[in-house]
Amino acid sequence: KNFIKSGKTMKVKVGDKEVDVMTSFRLYVTTKLANPSYTPEISARTSIVDFTVTMKGLEDQLLGRVILTEKQELEAERVKLLEEVTGNKRKMKELEDNLLYRLTSTKGSLVDDESLIEVLRTSKDTALEVSEKLVVAAETELKINSAREEYRPVATRGSILYFLIVEMSVVNVMYQISLRQFLGIVDLAILKSDRSPFPIKRINNIVEYLTYEVFKYTVRGLYVSHKFLFTLLLPLK
Repeated sequence: KNFIKSGKTMKVKVGDKEVDVMTSFRLYVTTKLANPSYTPEISARTSIVDFTVTMKGLEDQLLGRVILTEKQELEAERVKLLEEVTGNKRKMKELEDNLLYRLTSTKGSLVDDESLIEVLRTSKDTALEVSEKLVVAAETELKINSAREEYRPVATRGSILYFLIVEMSVVNVMYQISLRQFLGIVDLAILKSDRSPFPIKRINNIVEYLTYEVFKYTVRGLYVSHKFLFTLLLPLK
């Protein structure tokens, strides 16, 4: 960062002009390259975020989508839990920062500063309370994740089907599908598949309906010679 200090403000030279620096300024650059390569210098000075869809990432996304429909109260509880954990961790960080500031800014003997002692006592009590909440939250998260895993087969099948369609573009570049289109098929399968009071039966119904819907949706856009290839790859995958 080639910043120049001018009084209380920071400036940066852009061309032949000096421009004031805003601390909140952020520059976002996007690329359509599937696997871009950057030099170590650029990688060290930037935060690179990869939005590429992966099999595991899509599987987790589909799992959340299925749970949101099938077990709304479970997903709502999970979201609430995540918010509480984030809030508690933020509270712990604020306590640490406040305590550190008080320790570094206190003049004279620390034991004579009653306000600092009070802050220490409050921080200790609050830290214990937050730690207990985090322990309870971790136990609750395990139970929720265990219940969510029951619907993992639906998410796994969906992820496999999506990447099978994506791989068909190797056969012919015209065979393309967007993630939004595919998610629409998943939602349709969850909505229209047969209901059942037994979770295992319900999961099997969704998986079968989803597989058939994806098959119908895909083969109608393939050349006849490629339909056999897709039909073969589907059970192999």
